[in-house]
Amino acid sequence: MSDSMIYTIGTALNRAQANDIPVQILVEGAWITGHIVAVDGHGVVLNSQDGQEHSVVRIQNVSAVKIGSVAPIRTPIPAGAYSMPGPRPSFD
Repeated sequence: MSDSMIYTIGTALNRAQANDIPVQILVEGAWITGHIVAVDGHGVVLNSQDGQEHSVVRIQNVSAVKIGSVAPIRTPIPAGAYSMPGPRPSFD
């Protein structure tokens, strides 16, 4: 049995924004720290921790995200699940 979970940079940023958790994002070798003001499929807006400035960054330029919270709990794959691609098993 193998475990699998899709956890993207966009997912991480959306969860951090929803929970008001500060993040650090790695952009071209530099870490930028702040709270997420807005995020969509194209960019992210980070407000600095002191609130005096903000950054607008293209999502495609973000190499990594550090989030100030524990990792999400992995949900086990339910029994009867099968890997893709492949024919679906017959349950007749």
